[in-house]
Amino acid sequence: MQGYHIGLIPDGNRRWAKEKGLEPWEGHMKGAEVGEVFIEWCIDHKDIYEVTTYGLSEENFKRPTKELEKLYELYEGELTKLFNKEKIHKQRVRINIISTNPGPVPANLLSLFHRITVGTKGYQNKVLNLLVGYTGQSEILGAISSPLNRVKNLFFGLSQDDLKNGLKVKRPCDFIIRTGEESEEREARSGFLLWQSAYSEYYHINKFFPDVTKEDFDKAWNYFENTRRRKGL
Repeated sequence: MQGYHIGLIPDGNRRWAKEKGLEPWEGHMKGAEVGEVFIEWCIDHKDIYEVTTYGLSEENFKRPTKELEKLYELYEGELTKLFNKEKIHKQRVRINIISTNPGPVPANLLSLFHRITVGTKGYQNKVLNLLVGYTGQSEILGAISSPLNRVKNLFFGLSQDDLKNGLKVKRPCDFIIRTGEESEEREARSGFLLWQSAYSEYYHINKFFPDVTKEDFDKAWNYFENTRRRKGL
């Protein structure tokens, strides 16, 4: 069988930067370094088949213009670097860059998204989903209102399979890691894979994302493995 589907909500870049007296995008730059570690960790992990990570939610489009411009520059550089990695092509990792509202994203970045998606679409060993301009609410609404599902709903009603087939991320997510320093542990979903996470296990790393290490991901996975073992899954 295929391996597990793991999700990541990388929270805390801006607060990390604020605590250090830095600009918000400097926190995003540091977070991108940790994101690269996470992706490498997932690609190398024999039990992980699919990875979905938040980049930018639809709500994040409300951030200050300069911060968004810096983010777009960062995405362009980081995604180009990712696409040029030998490991991506050698290990045949399919990259999907998923948006439920791509409108505010600059045209040059959308073009890069398309080039990366097309350039890896034939790969089947692993899947990496990057969510940019995404919310789970919009994904579900889009699935319900797709032309095929509108017709089905009118004449027959929709089944869960009909809705699932209309989603941009098809597989249920087994395990979701969220980062960020909080007063108490929480399982805030932030619009992340709302349909696919119905039965996900959650793990909270109580650190801002730029401070997270590979060892933290190892601890998270140990928790997940032990939880699954106790449940007999």
